[in-house]
Amino acid sequence: MAISRSQLVKELEPGLNALFGLEYKRYENQHAEIYTNESSDRAFEEEVMLSGFGNAQVKGEGSGVSFDDAQETYTARYTHETVALAFAITEEAIEDNLYDRLSARYTKALARSMSNAKQVKNLEMEWRYFLLLTLH
Repeated sequence: MAISRSQLVKELEPGLNALFGLEYKRYENQHAEIYTNESSDRAFEEEVMLSGFGNAQVKGEGSGVSFDDAQETYTARYTHETVALAFAITEEAIEDNLYDRLSARYTKALARSMSNAKQVKNLEMEWRYFLLLTLH
């Protein structure tokens, strides 16, 4: 649905003192302090944990060497997601607005929304990890 004049009634009339609500202090890229960003062109990535070996045994003279087995123990799969958001504004709403450039204001708001979504998604991942550690 496009943003129309009916949603911007006060901005069509003279006498408006201020517009507010889209700018607050930002805490950008906090996830970068915790996670390493990697690029990928695949639908998902997997990491496999290997078991390794037990402690080596003392071998007596003339006896055979002990053997141990190794195997894959756990596989983590990371499925990539696409996060998107857009907005549309009617031509009339742009032409009749008296106070600012709507597209510039909402482009900044859209960038903030995308940045916030990235932070929230990383926080959700952090909470899942925390719960996994505390519940086991």
